[in-house]
Amino acid sequence: MRAVVTCESCGHRQAVARPIAAPESFFVICHECEGVLRVEVTEQDLRTASPPATARRERNPAA
Repeated sequence: MRAVVTCESCGHRQAVARPIAAPESFFVICHECEGVLRVEVTEQDLRTASPPATARRERNPAA
């Protein structure tokens, strides 16, 4: 999963540069105002971001 975070201070949206495979919390620095942003990814976030297994097979029949 990839995440896009929005800074609560300035509203700048930016992508998290690394893949997220498990629920976790981490901090990133806003590229616009240099504020510290806490990102929390839950199991529900990962389920929502992951397409159903049938959709993955349709896109990649070899899987």
